[in-house]
Amino acid sequence: MNKRKFKGNLSRDDDMKRVLLVILILAALAISGCTENQDTPEKSVEDLKALSLSAAENLTSYSLKSTISNIRTLNDRGENATAENATIIKESAETTATVNLAGKQAHARGSTTIEVEHRGSERNTTTNEADLYQMGNSTYIRDNGNWTHLQDPMTAEEIWKDGRNNQIKAMAETFNISQAELAGSENINGTDAYKLRIINGAAESDALYETAFSMAANLVSYPMFMPSVNRTELNETGRMEKTIWISKNTYIPVKYESKTSFKMTPIIVAGLDMNTSQMTMFNESIELGTVEVSMESSDMYYDFDKPGTIAPPTEALEAVIVRPVSIRPEDSQQAE
Repeated sequence: MNKRKFKGNLSRDDDMKRVLLVILILAALAISGCTENQDTPEKSVEDLKALSLSAAENLTSYSLKSTISNIRTLNDRGENATAENATIIKESAETTATVNLAGKQAHARGSTTIEVEHRGSERNTTTNEADLYQMGNSTYIRDNGNWTHLQDPMTAEEIWKDGRNNQIKAMAETFNISQAELAGSENINGTDAYKLRIINGAAESDALYETAFSMAANLVSYPMFMPSVNRTELNETGRMEKTIWISKNTYIPVKYESKTSFKMTPIIVAGLDMNTSQMTMFNESIELGTVEVSMESSDMYYDFDKPGTIAPPTEALEAVIVRPVSIRPEDSQQAE
């Protein structure tokens, strides 16, 4: 009886030892894995700049998905500057594209939606869709169901040389001349990637001003009227965040994100004199209501170096060819 109990206890002890052995092995493997990751040096920002540019330059093809969201709130002046009186304009766009750099081919399809909300009126929504193929020096565009074939006077080699249609290379070049800091790691669509934040500098401040001025110009129907934007107000209210993710394996940028917000109170300082076609300064400027702006964009990159060809539909290939007039330097000299 005691013998059987002893054997039973021995069996349980053996099972326990096996379980402990498995746990120890798993723990050892986990420690080994952690040690291996710790021994692998993380890349510096400068390393990633050089590696990302080199990787982007050697791409043969890629795909991307881009989303944009812009919200502008136009407020009235003075006592009428209430939320109920504001006009809200929302613009959104989504684009998917495939670019075959080696074959000098590209296909992009996208849609844009504009919503306008104003007190006392129904929401007005407009949606447009576009389909575009670029094949060498030919561009096929579908608008309202009809195809147009534009043929550039430049050759395909001139249009596509030096990676001119390589958006990833352009982004890597911008990253190379920017200050940045590592902000950890993230998994982007199954790809382990370094996350880096772009540090704002003078270039970003200038870009913010140009964006604000462009919006103000559109608001006052420039060149009929000349707007002015207060840089101090922009600097106090402006916020810019730019983030880039770079693959830890290939060092190709896999995502880019930008967020910008600011407030501005544009003023009209001049108007176009219809008799002289010259801009005339006003004795007193005209102040408009405050404009609040929020802009976000995101670009996802994938399918790097994936083989394949791009082929426009038959109706696009059968469209009438339109050749833009090419102005040569000698032509402009003769005109003078």
